Amino acid sequence: MALLEAPLGPPLILGEVLLDCFPDRVVLGGAALNVAWNLKGLGLDPLLISRIGQDEAAEQVLRALRRQGLRLEGLQRDPAHPTGQVQVTLDREGIPTFAILPEQAYDFIELDPAVLRAFQPSLLYRGSLAARQESAHRHFQEAILALGCPVFLDLNLRDPWWHPGPIREMLRTCTWLKLNQAELEQVVQLEGIPGGEVVEQGQLLRAQLGLKGLFLTLGAAGAFLFTAERVYRAEAVPALRLVDTVGAGDGFSAVAILGLLRRWPEAVLLQRAVEFAAAICEVAGGAPQDPEFYCPFRQRWGLSPSP
Repeated sequence: MALLEAPLGPPLILGEVLLDCFPDRVVLGGAALNVAWNLKGLGLDPLLISRIGQDEAAEQVLRALRRQGLRLEGLQRDPAHPTGQVQVTLDREGIPTFAILPEQAYDFIELDPAVLRAFQPSLLYRGSLAARQESAHRHFQEAILALGCPVFLDLNLRDPWWHPGPIREMLRTCTWLKLNQAELEQVVQLEGIPGGEVVEQGQLLRAQLGLKGLFLTLGAAGAFLFTAERVYRAEAVPALRLVDTVGAGDGFSAVAILGLLRRWPEAVLLQRAVEFAAAICEVAGGAPQDPEFYCPFRQRWGLSPSP
């Protein structure tokens, strides 16, 4: 798989910023926030592009982002819509169920390709939730095509907040795609790929979409990376003390992006992403609040802040 040839500016992280409201606690959340947060903790300087309200929840988000040292110039304020919130419940295994509210500030993110091009972005990460409204989807598609940088797409197919047409368009404007097993089953149906073994479906889907790489996470069964050259497999790393699985996939995506930008070998990249995702399961939510959480990974992986 051809990795990025010459990383330029920061990775752009586009999507939702919100609060995950558990029965007993409220934590920072949203796939985009989790990815940007973890990239910053691991030594990169991503630019988070999202939208929050003008409410107390927004102030809570801003305080947290400042503590983490994340840049704020991509964070928009919405005078009419609230900062996003999601109600989260966990089953006995820590698997979450999300009740996602409509008409949140992140549904109204505005993109200006000329402004974004000035950052010379090395990559753009996006999910699908922030594009759940047709107007937002169209706006994003036009801006991303105009921006012209590689795209890492992490689908989040949360019912009833997705529709086949927009998802198929997103699939055709990405360079790398990350899915979990349930999403793979849905996407291969959308693409008319016949049923079969996971490996076969992953290979067919990658080829049909012309992707540089397809990441497939399988929870306790590890993960795959499908490229034009070969299929890579990483075994699962068990969580030592499972708290919840919220944000584990976002942690995986953050390390996958880090590996692409740092040009790690594919097998190394995949195994490190699985290892980090397991560690995220040992903390509440997907944005670890203790900076020491990242120290072992930075030491083992030889990471230093980007210049």
